[in-house]
Amino acid sequence: MTRALLLILALSACAQFPEVDAGARTNLPTPSLLPTDQLIAGTNQTGPADPLAGQAALLKARAATLRAESPSQ
Repeated sequence: MTRALLLILALSACAQFPEVDAGARTNLPTPSLLPTDQLIAGTNQTGPADPLAGQAALLKARAATLRAESPSQ
């Protein structure tokens, strides 16, 4: 029984599925590739963006607004 299952799995792995093959042939733009020496040297690469920079700017703007709205003591 196990051998029959393995045989069916092996045969289905070698089968062609035109629907799957047609979906894989999309004309997507390919990314530009850098030469290996540029990758090793680290040139033409942007650094990671600070994920908290946007939130920090919003909090600073909110604090400035709250300071401007608060009555002087």
